[in-house]
Amino acid sequence: MLKKGLSQHLIKDRNILDKIVSLTSICRDDVVVEIGPGQGDLTHCIAERAGLVYAIEIDGSLKPYLDDVEKTYRNVKVIYDDFLDISLSQFIDNRKIKVIGNIPYKITGPILFKLIRERGVIKSAYLTVQKEIAERIVSTTHRRTYGALSVNLQILSDVRMLFTLKPTVFIPPPKVESALISIIFKEDELKIDEDLVEFVRLCFKHKRKYMKNSLSDRYGADRIAILYKYMGFSANIRAEEIEPHGFKKMYMFMNSKQNDLFIQGK
Repeated sequence: MLKKGLSQHLIKDRNILDKIVSLTSICRDDVVVEIGPGQGDLTHCIAERAGLVYAIEIDGSLKPYLDDVEKTYRNVKVIYDDFLDISLSQFIDNRKIKVIGNIPYKITGPILFKLIRERGVIKSAYLTVQKEIAERIVSTTHRRTYGALSVNLQILSDVRMLFTLKPTVFIPPPKVESALISIIFKEDELKIDEDLVEFVRLCFKHKRKYMKNSLSDRYGADRIAILYKYMGFSANIRAEEIEPHGFKKMYMFMNSKQNDLFIQGK
């Protein structure tokens, strides 16, 4: 019996499951962490291709199904815990992990930001999410869907929406369409700290207002004016008009000695 409070929607169609796994390019060299294996349908498909699979399941009532998976595949280890509470570094040896999951939609945001925080040990991630969230992630400037999530993931990774899934694919069917996304973290962006993520969130804090209103929650008017002069912004610019690399440039300036020199010579 599935628990409604855990937002569980299972994919049973083997053709869809095979399509998901084929798009991940899993091979015997890969260590895979699966988020929420449910009754183990996707786990079966992953285990047939991966070297090692750690399946993280919060719902202990699914143990009878997952026991069968562990008996069938020696390369599968089921861990009964909350994915959000687990350190992913424990699953690496000399290889970065791949993360795969048909994830609970109500905790999509926390899962994505966890992956961002622990991206140093992650090679790539493939997640089934609400189509609306997928569209936000891959969105571009001047669109209603463009926001902090779009910018942060696009700065730190190459993100793509691979294909959409109708509600009828799931048991029970959700009320919305879904999509499979891929997230491949950029090696040259691994050193960017968490403050960048928070800076981007700040810029979008008052999304319907000019960005300076959001920045004023943390910075004084003089410092904002210096930033705008450096970036060549008009006073009325909104966050949704700025490309992802622009936010990185802003953040780097606000945290550099160059900013101090601008202040001294303004």
